[in-house]
Amino acid sequence: MTTINIYCYVVFILLSITVQIKSQLCENVAQYDRCSTNSACGCFHRVVTSDDAGVCGFLWPTCSHLAPCNASTNSCTQLNTVCVQHPRCYELPLCYPIALSKQNMCPPKTNKINLKWKQNAITVAGGNGYGEELNQLNRPFGIFIDKKKNIFIADMLNHRIVEWGYNAKEGQIIAGENDTGDRIDQLNYPTGVTVDQQNHSIIIADSANRRVMQWVNQKQQILINNIDCNGLAMDKHGFIYVSDVAKNEVRRWKMGEYNEEIIVAGGNGQGDQLN
Repeated sequence: MTTINIYCYVVFILLSITVQIKSQLCENVAQYDRCSTNSACGCFHRVVTSDDAGVCGFLWPTCSHLAPCNASTNSCTQLNTVCVQHPRCYELPLCYPIALSKQNMCPPKTNKINLKWKQNAITVAGGNGYGEELNQLNRPFGIFIDKKKNIFIADMLNHRIVEWGYNAKEGQIIAGENDTGDRIDQLNYPTGVTVDQQNHSIIIADSANRRVMQWVNQKQQILINNIDCNGLAMDKHGFIYVSDVAKNEVRRWKMGEYNEEIIVAGGNGQGDQLN
């Protein structure tokens, strides 16, 4: 009987070690502190370590689904679990599922060195207070930077699109210099801008007019109408992506084919779920 008990105990220890290796670990991180690029993941301290080493896992498992650890050995008899501290659920150690600490759920954080920004940033556009002069902006909203480092800015409260050249002291108006309004040569609270660098046209989310505009050499046309647009982007294949803030979705169009739209994100009503 003693031999059998010792054998089972050794097998259990080996299983426990295997489980710990497969889990996403965190070191020198306080209990429940963030340990992943996923903000829903935190560090659960293991019972068997004396330092702050732990398992990086999903912070909100159902407490009733977690079994207590073996009180005498601080270990777990269930496969694919590890014994951790989880005082939010229970004052005694609990067996935490390894499936909730895999890298696909809790990707490791990028090296902290790569996350630090230099503190000596420089102003590349505006910086002279809000206003309508060419060296000023008024609630700049969306931006686009081309290959030559020119910056295109949706200057929302000035109802215009401004281009600032690299190291320029002031910008130049390239769309919307005819006051605010709903004429085809006017803009009304533009919030997004991108550039089709194939034909050198400017594409604008003209939000208050509920339309997406194209400007080419001061000639304008409406690409997409009746849309509560906010942000937009364009990929290298000529597809335009526009966010619709009223329908809580992002839609895609092929340039020149604006009757054939595809929902590429959202489209399931307002909410905080991942779909």
